[in-house]
Amino acid sequence: MRINLNAVENINYEKSYVAFLDVLGFKKLVMSKNKKEKLKLEQYFGIVNSAIEYLKEIPSKRNIGSIIISDSVILSVPHGQDRQTNINKLRHLCVAVGIIQQHLALKNIWLRGAISSGDTYFNSDKRQIVGPAYINAYLLEGSVAVSPRVVLDSKIIEELEFSSATEFIDSMNKMDDGGLNYSNWGSSILYCWHYPDGKAVTLIEQDIALFIDYLAPVVESNNRKLIQIIENLEYNMYKDTTTYKKFRWVADYLKS
Repeated sequence: MRINLNAVENINYEKSYVAFLDVLGFKKLVMSKNKKEKLKLEQYFGIVNSAIEYLKEIPSKRNIGSIIISDSVILSVPHGQDRQTNINKLRHLCVAVGIIQQHLALKNIWLRGAISSGDTYFNSDKRQIVGPAYINAYLLEGSVAVSPRVVLDSKIIEELEFSSATEFIDSMNKMDDGGLNYSNWGSSILYCWHYPDGKAVTLIEQDIALFIDYLAPVVESNNRKLIQIIENLEYNMYKDTTTYKKFRWVADYLKS
């Protein structure tokens, strides 16, 4: 068989929301000869694959495509035909990301990442993705996410015709409709920067406008899962000086 020098792979862009997620400390897991670290690596792939299969069973999340490459998880969903459809699609993508984040955190595996919007070519069968939305998500993960959190590209606020981050967050969290009522999630999808009494959150710095409130369901359940998250944070806090700031942020986020 000869290589066809005239071969062309058609790249047809479509407007999409793209999430790029990355595992903190993945290189150490891969290089370590410790059996516990190897188990954690196996748990990462097992949980992510299990979560994706679980999401495929939910009608509202069935059209979310996925690619897993080493320490990177990429999720993508095409835009809809109107504003409300896009809000719903983004809402379900954020819940899907949060479910993966939360379940990995319970195993002391921490994700950071970003979600952006724009032109995308996504082919999960061929493990191919290209386009501005993917590049923007990738760059935001490295430069803005920093701590174990998944941030949203601020440009989405204007794209969806909201006048402020607060208005956008309230809409995503369905505050005007009495809040969320998803059986597999808590009361908020995006982190709200003020308490129900209107007071501003001061425990964490508002260095970004939007991030997924992935530990809210754990706090609200107030059961063994919350204890496990606290134990995982205590384990990580002083283990490595270079990552102290990252896990300090998660602890403060949890307190808030």
